[in-house]
Amino acid sequence: MLANHTGIATLFKRIVFQYDRLRKRNAFVDTYKKHGTFRDGLGEFDTSREVVMDLINEYEEAERADYLTGAQQEDPVDGGADARTDGVTGR
Repeated sequence: MLANHTGIATLFKRIVFQYDRLRKRNAFVDTYKKHGTFRDGLGEFDTSREVVMDLINEYEEAERADYLTGAQQEDPVDGGADARTDGVTGR
């Protein structure tokens, strides 16, 4: 079975957007500062945000037609459409 799960990037973007809003206001950070992991700061959260952003970028790159080959394939018959697509619907 072949599936395209790149749509999950939208969910990750929404989560990062919500995180940024909360982080800007320092909302709910008091509880975390009481734990040993976050006593020195909230760097773990920032590191995790970077990991999620890298994941979003990877999913967005996977949506490109040339993701697997690394280069755009040109088909002289239909004016440069990717060989894996039918040229009409793009699928």
